[in-house]
Amino acid sequence: DRVIDFFSTHFVIRESEGDTSSCVATIRIRKGQADLANYAGHHDWEPLYIRKSASPFFTIPAVRQYVGEKEQLFCKHTNTLLTLDASTKFIDVTSEDVTSEAFNLILIELIRDVVIKNEENEGTVILHASCAFRNGAAYLITGPKGSGKTTTIMELVHRFGYQIMSGDKTFLFEKNGVLMASGWPDYPHIGIGTLTKYPEVINKVNMSINAEEIKDIWSPKHKVAVDPQLFRQLMPSSEPGLQCPVAYIFYPSVSSSPDCFIESLSDHQDRIGENIETIPETSDSSWNHYIKVNHEKLQFSVKKITEMLEQVQALRIIGSGVLPEHESISLSLHSGG
Repeated sequence: DRVIDFFSTHFVIRESEGDTSSCVATIRIRKGQADLANYAGHHDWEPLYIRKSASPFFTIPAVRQYVGEKEQLFCKHTNTLLTLDASTKFIDVTSEDVTSEAFNLILIELIRDVVIKNEENEGTVILHASCAFRNGAAYLITGPKGSGKTTTIMELVHRFGYQIMSGDKTFLFEKNGVLMASGWPDYPHIGIGTLTKYPEVINKVNMSINAEEIKDIWSPKHKVAVDPQLFRQLMPSSEPGLQCPVAYIFYPSVSSSPDCFIESLSDHQDRIGENIETIPETSDSSWNHYIKVNHEKLQFSVKKITEMLEQVQALRIIGSGVLPEHESISLSLHSGG
């Protein structure tokens, strides 16, 4: 239920009708013992991470081996074995505890990886960006970690009546010559500097923050994880499955400054490519190879989407992050879209 709840914030979940021939994968979960010592050659397994995070809770170490056409991954901290067989489109997951949060994280990462690679093979490009929705349009907020993406989207939602569409990654694709955006479920990590601006959020998250004790409060290292379902309750959100055209791109640079202003960005064309997420063609860093990315097709999509992004009006947000009235933000409140 927790895994389905996680994905239902952005995707439409349907009951299976029995025919799985068109499915990208069928994941079968079995409760049972999965002890690494029971598998032949387990000493030769390759160490890797299913997910590596600054937070120990979200870090998932594993080991991998190949058995014929099957790829096996073993997660020791949950005694979970993943057996991925691309030839039959089956992924078997065996674990003694299939209800723990640690197991849920493994299953979520598995589904996320399969969906992302499949989307990339279908022409989707992933932008490292938050995304807000208003009046039928998407507003992208991009930049490096700690630049103020979450601060900006919370301003748009709490003060200007927007809805959150995506928190960390946004799917971009072309449809009938129009650049379209779609959201992506993630684990919300909110900076303490941002949280200090919203006492009502701090209370609901059940946190105690003494901002005066944190000298570098705006540093990306001071972030806390918020339960995705709670985050959706705190942040008015767009409907699952929403796809809409892109209206603006914002590049925030949030600091402890008392002022904030918005200005046109002259070097947008040179910067946008830095925030597009792709797996390099020469890299074998992917933690599993159930779906092999068609790099030639992906690079074609990246080129096309990048050219479309370059045509979108881009603005820079500098200062405190307390957004001033600006036509790019406020106009949509009064116009038809």
